[in-house]
Amino acid sequence: EEEFANNLFGLVRGCLTNSRGRKVSMNETASFCLHFLKKGIDELSEVTFDRSTKVIDVFNRTVIREEAFVSRDEIRERIDIPSAYYIRRGYQKETLQKFDVGECLAENQPMSGRVVVPVYDEGYNYVGCVGRSIKEHLKPKWLHSRGFKKNVLYGLNIAKDKILETNTAILVEGQGDTWRMHEAGYTNTVGIFGSSINEDQLILLEQSGALNLIILTDSDEAGNKAYEQIVKKCGRRFNYFRPEISQKDVGDMDIVQIQEQLNPQLQGILNDK
Repeated sequence: EEEFANNLFGLVRGCLTNSRGRKVSMNETASFCLHFLKKGIDELSEVTFDRSTKVIDVFNRTVIREEAFVSRDEIRERIDIPSAYYIRRGYQKETLQKFDVGECLAENQPMSGRVVVPVYDEGYNYVGCVGRSIKEHLKPKWLHSRGFKKNVLYGLNIAKDKILETNTAILVEGQGDTWRMHEAGYTNTVGIFGSSINEDQLILLEQSGALNLIILTDSDEAGNKAYEQIVKKCGRRFNYFRPEISQKDVGDMDIVQIQEQLNPQLQGILNDK
């Protein structure tokens, strides 16, 4: 690892990977260290890898967020789910229900006249929302709720079990891409809110149990640069795969197209378990 390569934690992970004949995750390495040291996580504050890095600092890497001020039930009560706009765009009602995608029909609200896409963290705590204008005169086209921070992976609350089961996460840029991939059966897909990932999102990927990243950023020059940024940011933590698709992004494809194009390319990766 870039930050762990020169200390004991990185050495332990490398040895485990070599002895087990497969890439070992951060979580597996953490469990091994705890078992070997015969210590609980709360006992590690004085144990260090080297002069500067405490073991507890590696185990306790977390994403800092403000406490949720509204529940999921309250969010669902405030908007009309499923979104009629996205049903007309070809998305399934069940998908929009699963992701709580609806429309704000009330007047004089920050998201009035918009599709509302609630964003939850991995524990279903509400962290903000993204609004999409459904009226020509309403600008900007996309509007984030006040204080929204890109310190989550969109859909991780839904995808986390499948990611852990397959040791594989599929990364796409937007929310619509995420929905379409789930409709096509790739329920280990999460969105990164654009064309790059940040440190908080990297921590979430580390903690998800993923060993493989399938990167489906847009199939254009910007998307290729996004792929390069993700690989550079994540370093040697994961194995990387960049499938080819016929459209600019998976949101522009239908379910059959996605399955026909991706299944042959991903079969070995997702079926290794």
